[in-house]
Amino acid sequence: MYISCFSKFLIALIATGTAFSGSVVASSSNEKDLGQLFRHYGSDKDINGYTSVYHALFNSLKNEPVKMLEIGIGTMIPGAHSSMVGYARPGYKPGGSLRAWRDYFVNGSIYGIDIQEDTQFHDEARIETYLCYSNDKTEVEALMGHLGDMKFDIIIDDGSHFDMDQMKTLSHFYPYLKDGGIYIIEDIYPGSTLTTMPSVLSSFCHNDPYFFVGIHNNICVIFKNHLKRDGAPYSY
Repeated sequence: MYISCFSKFLIALIATGTAFSGSVVASSSNEKDLGQLFRHYGSDKDINGYTSVYHALFNSLKNEPVKMLEIGIGTMIPGAHSSMVGYARPGYKPGGSLRAWRDYFVNGSIYGIDIQEDTQFHDEARIETYLCYSNDKTEVEALMGHLGDMKFDIIIDDGSHFDMDQMKTLSHFYPYLKDGGIYIIEDIYPGSTLTTMPSVLSSFCHNDPYFFVGIHNNICVIFKNHLKRDGAPYSY
C-alpha cells in the first residue's frame, strides 16, 4: 500500500532531520521534472525553492491514484488578497500549480479551492475547482459534503499567508486528510506565530509530527500519523 510505504519514509525523514537543498535530478529519462512543470505553467513554486522538498516527499507517489487538495488557486485580479500579479511567471493563468500537479501525479485527482471567480475552470482532465472560503467552517463543511466527505492524501495550503488564516484553514481541513497523509502550509512569513510558537500547531493536528523547511518562504510539513509517545517540543 503506497500510503504505508510513504508513512515509513516520513517517519525516517522526521527522525533523521533530513535537510533539503539543491536541484531535482530525474532518476530516468522518462521521469517528469516537477520544477519544469511548475515553470511551464507559470507557477512560482520552483523559484521559491519548493521543488526539492516536494520531489523528496512525493516522488514515490507519482504513479499512485492520490487525491490532492490545493487551497488557493492563484487569482490574477490586481489587488486581490494573495493575487499572483507580480509573482506569476510567463505563461501563467489561474490554476498553474494544479496543472503541474495533475501532470506530475499521472493517476491522481487534483482539487483546488479559492474565493475568486477567475480561478474557476471545469474543462480540464483530473482537475476540479470550487469556490470556498477556507476560514469559514460552514463553507468548508458544505463543500466536503458535496464531495462525499472524501479524504485527501495531500493538502497544500497556498491561500492566505497570514498565520491566523493558516491556522483556521488547518483546523477546518485537517479532519479531511487521510491517516498517513501530508498537510503542507506554504509561505509562512518571518515572525509568524507558527514559527515563533510552533506548539500552537499541536492543538490543530492533535500532536501529529511536523517540521519546518527553510527560513524565507518557510514551509511547514505535518504528517498525520500520531507518535506512540510524546517527544520533546519542537525547537530550533
